[in-house]
Amino acid sequence: MKPFNVDLHIHSPHSISVSKNLNLDTMVETCKKKGLDIIGTGDILQPTWLKYMENNLQKEKDGIFLYKNVNFILQTEIEDKENIHEVVLLPDFEAARELQKKLKPFSKNLMNEWGGRPRVNLSPPELVDEVDVAGGLIGPAHAFTPFKAIFRQNKYATLKECYQDSLKKISFLELGLSADTYIADRMKCLRDISFLSNSDAHSEGPTSLGREFNRFEIEKPNFEEIGLALKRQSGRKIILNVGLDPRLGKYYNMFCNKCRRRIIFKPGKTNSFGFLSNYKIDANFITYLVSDPITARKNYQKEVDKGKVICPACKSEFKKNYKIKLGVFERIEMISDYEQPKHPSYRPPYIDIIPLVEIIRKVQNIKSSKSKTVLKIYNDLINKLGVEFSILIDLPIKKISEVNNEIAIVIDSFRKGNIEVLTGGGGVFGEIKI
Repeated sequence: MKPFNVDLHIHSPHSISVSKNLNLDTMVETCKKKGLDIIGTGDILQPTWLKYMENNLQKEKDGIFLYKNVNFILQTEIEDKENIHEVVLLPDFEAARELQKKLKPFSKNLMNEWGGRPRVNLSPPELVDEVDVAGGLIGPAHAFTPFKAIFRQNKYATLKECYQDSLKKISFLELGLSADTYIADRMKCLRDISFLSNSDAHSEGPTSLGREFNRFEIEKPNFEEIGLALKRQSGRKIILNVGLDPRLGKYYNMFCNKCRRRIIFKPGKTNSFGFLSNYKIDANFITYLVSDPITARKNYQKEVDKGKVICPACKSEFKKNYKIKLGVFERIEMISDYEQPKHPSYRPPYIDIIPLVEIIRKVQNIKSSKSKTVLKIYNDLINKLGVEFSILIDLPIKKISEVNNEIAIVIDSFRKGNIEVLTGGGGVFGEIKI
């Protein structure tokens, strides 16, 4: 068995808000810098992208698809009738075309220019069954996010509720950027399912592609081996999940569904009218000042879960009653079975980290991750120390410090869980504090 770094959820220029520069060459360039061995093709059911991949991927024996020594798994994301996004993996182009043909009558955009992430008018169990018949693997994408996810507010609280008798055909669950193993393993219904930490990349650069990944222990980089690892069969398995600290995710903290201000609680004086009347508003936050922030937050999120809390900022600015929405942190508080995670024995470690480019940007106090200074330092580190994943996870801190001591200190803090974070929410990523 050999370890492979794997990212199984990306997109193509045929999905909305995806970089036009994303293609096989740019993806492979980033993979080689990051240390990614296997990636998803993204959007494999979209006709133009399917043809592009079919014409360029080199099929080796044992079902391996290669492009310039990077391995690919045929992959797409589909939105079902319940507005739940699902990640789908397929064994070969024949299976992709078969599934495309089966889903075409149920989708208005599958065959369109912008059909990269198609909406299919099938229930979750019906979609699962179609993928299974085509020989594919399927699981819920970014399962805890407030939009288009299985466990979002006012949706499902267990896998069984959603997939019914087709649950046995669910092969994995994707955590998403605002969740990790410690969040997901608070739910009893997830004890037997493998977790994936994928990037959901919308661009080819190192801040997007591979920002979350999995380390598989398999024999060969093909669909069959990936399937065995997800089922934890024949000695194949996932040995590591790596991703953002969930607090840095765009949907960790509860927020206003209109103005996207995040809701936070801080110690302060509570007046006689209760905590809801004592707050401060700025461009990014609504801050409630309360005597007991923990208790106040719990009471508040219960009311948000019932749909009863109006955004005071929007009420003042727009004279409209826009609702506060639960983030990933609050949603798991509402549906979890355990106060603390209960990891099954097979669950691999989860490492919180952020892309190396973002660490460099913060250390240099530069706003843009595409800054020439940031990219120069990034490429210098890669040239001197090796691939990004090795620098973030495996390389001794002493060796990193010999090249850049400031970067080494931050990576060491991440590895030890000592990073202070300003939480993300409402579509805005969080920030590390240095």
